[in-house]
Amino acid sequence: MACHVRTESRRDRTIYTLSDDESGASASILPSYGFNLFDLRLPAAGDVRSLVVADPGWEAHPEKPARHGFPVLFPFPNRIKGGRFSWGGTSYELPLTKPPHAIHGFALDADWEVIDHGGGPDGAFLTGRYRLPRAFPDGSPRWPSDGSLDIRYALHGRSLTLDATVANESEGDLPYGLGFHPYFRLPFGPGGDLSRTKVIIPASRYWPLDESIPTGETLPVDDPLDFRSGRPMGGLRVDAVLTGLEHDAEGFVVCRLVDESLGAEFRIGFDAAPFREVVVFTPPYADDVIAVEPYTQTTDAINLQQRGVDAGLRLLRPGQQESLRISMETAEV
Repeated sequence: MACHVRTESRRDRTIYTLSDDESGASASILPSYGFNLFDLRLPAAGDVRSLVVADPGWEAHPEKPARHGFPVLFPFPNRIKGGRFSWGGTSYELPLTKPPHAIHGFALDADWEVIDHGGGPDGAFLTGRYRLPRAFPDGSPRWPSDGSLDIRYALHGRSLTLDATVANESEGDLPYGLGFHPYFRLPFGPGGDLSRTKVIIPASRYWPLDESIPTGETLPVDDPLDFRSGRPMGGLRVDAVLTGLEHDAEGFVVCRLVDESLGAEFRIGFDAAPFREVVVFTPPYADDVIAVEPYTQTTDAINLQQRGVDAGLRLLRPGQQESLRISMETAEV
């Protein structure tokens, strides 16, 4: 069997690892803490490269879920202003997980259910499910509707595909946003040259922010935020919500991380229709780490949308579901 799934325990947590024996690729996922893809290794330039960044041993003692691996942000990515919004005549007040705002939804540190996995000549896969309850344990309102999010990771060759399905499981409308907060290493190898890298993101506009909340307008990207021709990692410091994304003939937006010294690149692509925004973020603690974050909406969309701003908030009617895709692969350049 060329591709397979194995499990192992770290303390009291089960880790699932998808592997391709022929290519050497692997992907390790922690279902009990946000279904986090905390390790991804794909072949590039004659070696298998570690591409997703988490602290060594993080999976055994996970904490700070938005700072490691490939966090899943649902039912809202980024912030809700003041943790407050109204929907259908009901007021909602969420925990201020990054004061003074609520941030990144409820799924990123939740215990997900593993519903299927397997391997064979065509690849290895793992599917997990997060259930979104409309109420907090004390009965206070948490979200307008019950829902679920399924994510299926599939590994084959030098690529990993993420298929997400959001379903409305209630009798009312389900507003939602979905985002991902993956941390990638660039350059790909130790001792790489930061000046010989490129971050390429095909975005023509951005959302100006006021204390991390969009003002409600978008503007053309200026020089520091224009990644269309590529910007090197060396000295890059950025935290911005980009939009106006260009897509290819198949309707996919493709962002590229290029290591010119190795002659290789990593590509992350996603459906252009649902994924309208990309957050690009360089954490202050590392010069060779960048987050390229596909979002279906901008920050605080559930409030902005009700002010008449086209902020990307998605809506599922009772019984409806929607599928979204992200693909990741390496290539030679």
